[in-house]
Amino acid sequence: MPERVQRIVRVRTGCWTCRRRKKKCDETRPICGGCRRNHLDCQWPANVPGRRGSAPNNTSTQNATNRRPSPLQSIESPDQVLPGSPLSRAGSASSSAQSASADADQLEEAALPVETSPQRPTSVTPTGDSLVAAFSMRNVLPRSLSLLPGYDAESYQLLSHYLATTADCMANGSTPVNPFLVQIVPLAFSSDLLLQLVITQSAAHRAFRSRDESDTIAHSHYTKALQHFRRGVTDFIDGKEPNPLMLLVGALLMCFTETAKGDMNGTIFDHLSAANSLLVKLLAQSDSAVPRDLKDFVIEYYTYTATVSMISIDARFSGQLFLNLDLEERSRELLRTQYVGNLCGCWLELLLLIPCIFDLGRQWIMDDAQTPVPTADDFAMFASIQAQVLRWSPYPSVGPEVHVAGLIFQQAILIYLYTSLEGFRHTPDGIYRGLLENAVTEAMSYLSELSPNERINSGLCWPIAVVGSCLVTPDQQAQLRARLTAMTDCFGLGNMHRTLLLLEAMWLLPMSEAGPWNICRAMQQNQIWISFA
Repeated sequence: MPERVQRIVRVRTGCWTCRRRKKKCDETRPICGGCRRNHLDCQWPANVPGRRGSAPNNTSTQNATNRRPSPLQSIESPDQVLPGSPLSRAGSASSSAQSASADADQLEEAALPVETSPQRPTSVTPTGDSLVAAFSMRNVLPRSLSLLPGYDAESYQLLSHYLATTADCMANGSTPVNPFLVQIVPLAFSSDLLLQLVITQSAAHRAFRSRDESDTIAHSHYTKALQHFRRGVTDFIDGKEPNPLMLLVGALLMCFTETAKGDMNGTIFDHLSAANSLLVKLLAQSDSAVPRDLKDFVIEYYTYTATVSMISIDARFSGQLFLNLDLEERSRELLRTQYVGNLCGCWLELLLLIPCIFDLGRQWIMDDAQTPVPTADDFAMFASIQAQVLRWSPYPSVGPEVHVAGLIFQQAILIYLYTSLEGFRHTPDGIYRGLLENAVTEAMSYLSELSPNERINSGLCWPIAVVGSCLVTPDQQAQLRARLTAMTDCFGLGNMHRTLLLLEAMWLLPMSEAGPWNICRAMQQNQIWISFA
């Protein structure tokens, strides 16, 4: 029986790559046929044994190094992505037909450890954008890795911007744990839709911070996000995706993308309507289908966005309520646990009173021709809501900034209530006028206690708009103008700047058109359709 050594074909004159793979090399330089077919780096030894006059081929090695894809480029070969990961599906889907013949060799290579030659591979100096630097570990040849297959280096920079800046600007810092990081980011890495939306939100935020409304990168990602979202809606309607969680979070991310970019076309209300239907379907599923903390954050996310957006609806023509009774009950379940969130802070109970006040005041502004006379039921409802607002107080466990922000919301809710019966317009010297002026003074006093650079300001656009709509003195207007300008410079969120634009327009109107119930009318007149989320 012949010895086994005689049956093994040793490649002694090929490139280092073929030697390590134990494959026959056709010795074509600078890239052999096997490396070209399998998209591998073709590296040649300085001296080829068995040939005379072989000179060092540094050019071939350098060319091969230059051809090595960066960690941020799209991964096309199956062995470059962890099998079974969410990212592997995106990578394998983009592989071309011409690499099909190399699948067997590549899978074999991924499954077996790779032997290295005595010669060290050419080192690559990592750049600032590199995700993973090339390194050597014992006898394993490193590969180029990527967390974003199918995305370019710009997408990685946008993801970095989201992690470092955008997520902090979106959360108000009420809790030490930022859900825009611990909840949204893991979901994004399990869903192409959410990953694209996170990158889009970051691009919109970065573009507004630099005051570049023509940013082509932000526009490109926004277009991709809409395409992904529409495709997700189609799949959900067709029954291809039974779980509405990803699509729901996607709709909410679209809402905050509009917040970041400062959209003035009312696009956020379309996303909010979609989120409403998806949230209802999600809550119909068992609690075991979604982690409790994630479901709580989604409920808070939607409740906050829906309630502060209602003031943008013209109550004369629409009775639309983004918060139905089932969703309101789910939110009240959070109240029983003294829930503190990075969107609603400790004032979730006050936010849940906004639909009640909206419904109360809607009937009083439906007819501008005559002043309605309140009924006994109207007075009872008014007194009940007022008592709830005055009885409310921040939780003892919250920090000082959250405590003050809660008091600002309390005064803003009182202003919204006091103007719901048109007292501000029809009784300028009455008791409601005194209550209103006192609430405005208190709110401005609390605002002065907060630096405009505190993170809690990211959730204060709604009370600032309510208070600002009632300011009549130039000094108070200048004070609020300076605050919103400083907040915009610090956070770079478009809705802060749009809030100032809206208030500037309202401060030019006569006293009879002041107050929070005229915010929607000012939006219509100036074509500034925004949400204060």
